[in-house]
Amino acid sequence: MKHSFSVRQNVAVFLLFIASCHPQYRPSGLQYESYDVKAAVSDTAYESLLGPYRQQVEATMNDIIAELPVDLVKSLPDGTLGNFMADAYLYMAKEKWDTSAALAYMNNGGIRRNGILAGPLRKGAVYELMPFDNLMVVQKVSGQVLQQFLDHIAEEGGGGVAGLSMKIQNKKAVDVKIQGQPIDLNRVYTMVNSDYVVNGGGRFLLFKDLPMNQTGYLLRDAILDYCRIHRQAGKPLPVDTQKRIIHD
Repeated sequence: MKHSFSVRQNVAVFLLFIASCHPQYRPSGLQYESYDVKAAVSDTAYESLLGPYRQQVEATMNDIIAELPVDLVKSLPDGTLGNFMADAYLYMAKEKWDTSAALAYMNNGGIRRNGILAGPLRKGAVYELMPFDNLMVVQKVSGQVLQQFLDHIAEEGGGGVAGLSMKIQNKKAVDVKIQGQPIDLNRVYTMVNSDYVVNGGGRFLLFKDLPMNQTGYLLRDAILDYCRIHRQAGKPLPVDTQKRIIHD
């Protein structure tokens, strides 16, 4: 017993000795320095190289492509901005892909500007509005699937539409009309949409397995072409301010 106690005592002394050889450090204070990023030296060679291209891009983005008669506003359940975009998609789909196209949709989350003021519409504003390279998809959709999609839109709060009107009641789409006529659940409609929505963006998955025409046509280009066609024809850009989706 005495021997065992002595060993434990020696081990304890040894550990205390080791600990005393490792001093503890504590910070006595903090210091920091600030740096002015404006003082950074610019690469003049790089600036010279990009200068002409920047000027060309800025000049192009300032091109006036249309005159807006009214302000375009992003809002839910219905906004003039989203509806204007859907109008452009439907118009260009009929011009380029399928004359039977009856309706178009623009998801509210994909609209990247809150609004555009009345007056000259510049090309750069369209790029700000639609910075993503989303593509137009033209698809045949049964009335039953379409009704389910519109119920999903109603639950999400609305969006931009063309060729369509409806009311939202208890988060369901009611009094749905396509081209002014009540929706027919047994009919097949030609719908214009984005590849983002068709592929399940927004959590609606029933479009993915349906036949579709993946046009390869940028939705942004559809807006630009829509504006160009009306401007070249000397026609004012049509903007419908009537509500297409309302809360009942």
